[in-house]
Amino acid sequence: MARVDVNILKEIARIVQSRAKVPDRIQLQKRTFLITYLEDHRQRIEEALRRHDGDRLNMLFGQLESKVKYQVVRRAGAAAQKAGVGRSTQTTKSARPKASPKKPTTRHSSSPQSKRPATVHKKSSKPTKSGPRKAPPKSQGARKRGR
Repeated sequence: MARVDVNILKEIARIVQSRAKVPDRIQLQKRTFLITYLEDHRQRIEEALRRHDGDRLNMLFGQLESKVKYQVVRRAGAAAQKAGVGRSTQTTKSARPKASPKKPTTRHSSSPQSKRPATVHKKSSKPTKSGPRKAPPKSQGARKRGR
């Protein structure tokens, strides 16, 4: 199990024990994680907290590894910055009309046949490699007879 996984599980257990509340989000290593509990594990933990049942709570903490999923929550400022908010120069460039009309393009299918040239060229009589051609290999049957 990864170090982050163990730290998340420990943080969930710490919050449950200290606040008597099951967290939806936790802050760990300057990152916020959204926690999702599988099945009815969250309700079981809350019920054990209401009953003050330490043994059941410890058992549920032991199962926590397989009953919890988490994902990193991105900050809104970082996401907006990556999206390009505040770039006014780009919008002015796209507002200008183009001088020449665009030529119509033909669509090609992604099959390998369409990538081949449309015309078939004759094979030239000249060999492609320089030098004499190799003779074809003799069959194994001919070799065995000569022994």
